[in-house]
Amino acid sequence: MDKVKVGLLVPLQGPMGVWGPASMHSAILATAETNHLGGILGKELDLIIRDAAWSEDHAAQAAARLVEEDGVSAVVAMVGSNARRAIAAQTAGRCPLIYTPNYECGQPEPDVIGISSTDEHLFAPLMDWITDKACCRRIFMLGSQYRWPMQTMPAAGALLRARGASVEGMLARPIDADDAWDFQALDMIRAARPDLLLLFLIGDQAIRFHRNFHAAGLASKIPRLAIATDETVLTNLGPDETEGLHAASYYFTAVRSTANAGFMERYWTAFGAGAPIPGFYGQSCYEGIQVAAGLMTKVDVRITISGG
Repeated sequence: MDKVKVGLLVPLQGPMGVWGPASMHSAILATAETNHLGGILGKELDLIIRDAAWSEDHAAQAAARLVEEDGVSAVVAMVGSNARRAIAAQTAGRCPLIYTPNYECGQPEPDVIGISSTDEHLFAPLMDWITDKACCRRIFMLGSQYRWPMQTMPAAGALLRARGASVEGMLARPIDADDAWDFQALDMIRAARPDLLLLFLIGDQAIRFHRNFHAAGLASKIPRLAIATDETVLTNLGPDETEGLHAASYYFTAVRSTANAGFMERYWTAFGAGAPIPGFYGQSCYEGIQVAAGLMTKVDVRITISGG
């Protein structure tokens, strides 16, 4: 059977590597379902997966190999926003690039198809929850030091101030920060005495910070609200480490809808109870493959045939 190739770029190492397994499983499921329904114009959809890691250079090289060596007709990318522009430079004018995670306010690069929500969609209800329901007025913010948090935290601060809250501090956690950095930051947070710690941390950065937060004795004293935090992060924490932790994401596996119930049933049936939980970032790859398949079916894009 002739094949049409779609590329998947996901981090299998680095700070976002914790989401790699669920992302791959979800994409494999979407590919299998597409082929069960007849593939792409009668051709089998062939999923090619490459490790995007973390650095822009590594992600760009992986994208170039998908296009030039593997001959994919579309690329689905679940990567950090720091690498999005570098990947787009490799796919522009050659094949569609579908970007699946949430991203900073505004639009992505011109050659990127963003399928997730932007921060302004999540922020309004979150800010209302912080100031009206949780009644927090003194906010401290901390985020990973890369594009998304660096653009998003100032925007969140402006929204908080417009609601009468104050921003008591804002810290950027280096990607290679160690435990000593965390405990120094936690001393600053403790001294600021905030009503709430608002977090914009990714992957294993979030896991390590939450563990250190508990170890510093702050879990029972300062509530936390973690943005874009799904079950993959939460299930890597112990019960004591999640004390006082609130999580906000664009998707949770517990969403009550007919579509999600069907997705979850098919996922666990395909991969078994021991499979990684398909949280927001994993599920976004399922949708990304569906979008790519739709484009290749209905839009005049380059179709690559690879034996049969």
